[in-house]
Amino acid sequence: MNGNGGAAMESDHAQVAPFTDWMGVVELSTAAGEVRLQVTQRHDLNNRRHVVHGGVLATVLDSAMARAARTLEEGLELGGTVDLHVQFMQPAEGRLVAMGRVESSTRALAFCRGEVRNEAGELVAGGTATMRLRRVG
Repeated sequence: MNGNGGAAMESDHAQVAPFTDWMGVVELSTAAGEVRLQVTQRHDLNNRRHVVHGGVLATVLDSAMARAARTLEEGLELGGTVDLHVQFMQPAEGRLVAMGRVESSTRALAFCRGEVRNEAGELVAGGTATMRLRRVG
């Protein structure tokens, strides 16, 4: 737990944004070009139909893909999300796992793909993103 009340684990290369920290996003695994995150449904993450709000799904997808982009090399920072496209397949409930993966990259951009699955392994949302990369040092 951190001082803001959110449970968040972070790897050496991935600083946690205060918003995803507040959402309770937890990093499950990190490998070169791939990150898995988890978020668990709670009342304040729901929409009026009592399922996880689409904005939460978009945020966890964006975060997973952004963190995956930062794993490409040491000292790499994210310059921001250039483009984010999300497809919502079905309502999301319970414990959700998001996976972000870098499909291709250039010196300045990472082209990523991600998905969110529920506890049954069903696809609830998928997406793609282009991330701007920034080399530090």
